[in-house]
Amino acid sequence: MNISGLSFNALPPIDLPFRFFVSAPFFVLLCAGIIFFSGEAMWLSRWHPSILALTHGFTLGFITMVMMGALLQLLPVIGGIGIAKPRLIATSCHTLFTLGTLCLMANFLWSNTWLFTVSFTLLAVGLGLYIVALAWVLVKKLSQGDAIIGFRFSITALFVVLVLGLILLMRSPLDFFEFELPALLLTKELTNSHAVWGLVGWVGLLIISVSFQVIPMFHVAPSFPRSISHYLPAAMFIVLLGCFYQAAITLNIIVLLHCVYGVSLLWVISKRKRKVMDNTIRYWQLAAMSLLVLNVLYFIPESYLSASFVASKSLLLTAIFIYFYLVSVIQGMLLKIFPFLSYTHLQQLCLTHFSGMKYIPHMHEFLHKKHGQWLFYLHLSTGIALLATIMMPSIYWLLSLLLVVEFFWLLILMYKAMSLYYFTRNKINLSVNE
Repeated sequence: MNISGLSFNALPPIDLPFRFFVSAPFFVLLCAGIIFFSGEAMWLSRWHPSILALTHGFTLGFITMVMMGALLQLLPVIGGIGIAKPRLIATSCHTLFTLGTLCLMANFLWSNTWLFTVSFTLLAVGLGLYIVALAWVLVKKLSQGDAIIGFRFSITALFVVLVLGLILLMRSPLDFFEFELPALLLTKELTNSHAVWGLVGWVGLLIISVSFQVIPMFHVAPSFPRSISHYLPAAMFIVLLGCFYQAAITLNIIVLLHCVYGVSLLWVISKRKRKVMDNTIRYWQLAAMSLLVLNVLYFIPESYLSASFVASKSLLLTAIFIYFYLVSVIQGMLLKIFPFLSYTHLQQLCLTHFSGMKYIPHMHEFLHKKHGQWLFYLHLSTGIALLATIMMPSIYWLLSLLLVVEFFWLLILMYKAMSLYYFTRNKINLSVNE
């Protein structure tokens, strides 16, 4: 593992990122319940209330929740400076964001003014506070590495997503605010822009930026080519600005840029010095290959496709991007982050209690390789079931079942890693007091 150039002096308390990570799978379990009780009807349109609740359960409840927790750790490690008052900020943002996402999902399913008002307020304050806290750090003169520059683009995109999301929430209860929004803000293009800025700008740019740091660090791989690490995030962000004017052309370029990233990712992974297959590597490879498949399906002429595929193409492409790319990377990173954070925090504790070093478990003891491998195969099976359900909605129950199994297993792995961490920490503290 290459950790040169990293700083571990400003790490926030470990329970802060842990609470974000552990909360995330519960939202997917909730999504599994929505799929099971909504049945076949929800798959007929991307605008179905259950699909909207499902999408936001994944993108906000799982993906954004994990990335918010990860940034709490990554920013001080890579940039050397963490957010001010981390416990107050993290606790407030986590609580507000969790409740706001739950209310938003409920508002999609059972729309009413009360749910709208609560979700609007909680998400605006929770995400707004988080953006301000991170922006306060990112505007400072940190290490000007490619990852930090990418973080700045990503947080800016998150601000755009929040603004667009709040505008979209205001569209229905206009009478509540007693004013009418301009016609430009009442179109489906605004919804599409909100989705693109969220999936590509906020999460996609963050994942790309993180990969520049974590793949060479964890897997003893070479750095990404300079032309990729330095120019790709900026190019992606600039292209995103065009989605308000030329949405079709913008989307074409975005898909192609992800193809470039996917090829670069596979190349870097293939050049790693440590050739032993790693579960996280499997996730990165799956994510990269998914981007290549996405390009083929996106650009292939519809005359070569079946009518049923064309009718479901939008949902299929979205499912591939979210589940096979974004969720794959996030699960793979969690398999690395939990052992790494646990081991690192115990090491930091032993800087003042050196005698406790003998109690620190090996990093692989926090998460056994075989258990992570089971999670990967479950993820692959669930992803295939997702695509099959979009084409054949009658098997929705299978997707629901596999989601429960996969993310309950993820929760178990998290719990085991945290239990070992707290058990070891208590043992070190007791040995010092004896």
